[in-house]
Amino acid sequence: MRNQVYNSHRIELLLQLYEKDASDPFTLFALGFEYQKKGELYEALRWYESIVKITPNYTGVYYHLGKVYVELGRMKDAARIYEKGIEICKKLQEMKDLAELQQASMELDDD
Repeated sequence: MRNQVYNSHRIELLLQLYEKDASDPFTLFALGFEYQKKGELYEALRWYESIVKITPNYTGVYYHLGKVYVELGRMKDAARIYEKGIEICKKLQEMKDLAELQQASMELDDD
């Protein structure tokens, strides 16, 4: 119960930040991550997908968005978003995120 209260409080604070700047990718990501941790996958999806639309070069979102798609059984969407993230990471030379996405994509192919 304590974790739920803590998560709800964090989400409240993040929503306040969102009201001040609806285009800040870090706030959007943090909201998606908090909802994902709570198991509210469709809500997490909403926030992660908004980052891809607003700030497609925010490379850290592609891994998490792909994982939500996997959890929802949307494997084609996961594969598509991993590939999009890989392409952007290569272009921006974001090697850490690139490695994570390549690994996630390979694991998806193994299933």
